[in-house]
Amino acid sequence: MFTDKLNFESDLKFELIRLATQIGFKLSMNNSLDKMLVNYLNVHSKLIQPKLRNVKINPEFIKDIFFHTKRKEIEHIFNLAKIGGNLNPFQSKKLLQTNFHDHLKNEWNIYHFHLSLEINKKSGFVKQVDSLLFAYIDNENVFFLGESTHKQDIFSNIKWVEILHDHFPKILEPFKREETDDIKVASDYKNSALWRERLCMGFSKIRNTVYYHPGIGQATSGHNILIVRNSIGFLRWLHKLENQVADSYQELCIILGLSLDEAKFKIRIGEETLELIEEFSNHQLVKYPEELIGKEELIRQINSSNILT
Repeated sequence: MFTDKLNFESDLKFELIRLATQIGFKLSMNNSLDKMLVNYLNVHSKLIQPKLRNVKINPEFIKDIFFHTKRKEIEHIFNLAKIGGNLNPFQSKKLLQTNFHDHLKNEWNIYHFHLSLEINKKSGFVKQVDSLLFAYIDNENVFFLGESTHKQDIFSNIKWVEILHDHFPKILEPFKREETDDIKVASDYKNSALWRERLCMGFSKIRNTVYYHPGIGQATSGHNILIVRNSIGFLRWLHKLENQVADSYQELCIILGLSLDEAKFKIRIGEETLELIEEFSNHQLVKYPEELIGKEELIRQINSSNILT
């Protein structure tokens, strides 16, 4: 049967491998699709997309920069952020490891950069040094918070969130919540202990103000909860779509003006999200999370000659 050509899981596996190779890490076809998808999304989520953002510095940190031993490196990264440059080479070289998780990034969108200008040509990352620059980054903003040495507990230290609370309150304002009987929040100290154990409460109390975490947090696997949720959504959409295409295969071919032999329906990863395309005509039918037109509506369109090509 012509529907035997449909294999959306295999399509997505090949797409994930293609994009992972472009980024610089490997995925195995031998793994299940859900594992491949979560691993790809984990790495991709850690990449900072180069773009112009609103860039600011913690005012208490500014006065320290002038005499800082890493002033040149700090200013270089700051100026790069100002022009929307690529900050990824300054991240940890573990960035491309699928099992590497960053608590501060997962829960608070706080990244860290190695303060070095010496690029390792093989890895593409700067030399991994003990001096780290911390910054809150979202789609619109880069707020440089401060510098610290690479030491135990630095990545679960509540002080970075306190800096956001003190100097960039508008960023945290949308995440503010009242503490109620349904929302009981551990002390800062206990939250830090939970972070070290890779556990997430979802809420934190910062200087007696309760916030839910902008990044929502991480699952016990270490993966960001949003990544796990998105992965489940993608897979449900993909499986439902394959059943719909199989059920309406002939009608879709008529709508597209293709023979049953010519048509080749596939899943690809587009610029924004997953897409269902017909490869022969390069026609995009739907993209995630859109739903395919039902079979009855396709038949109605065919019978009324209202055919979209």
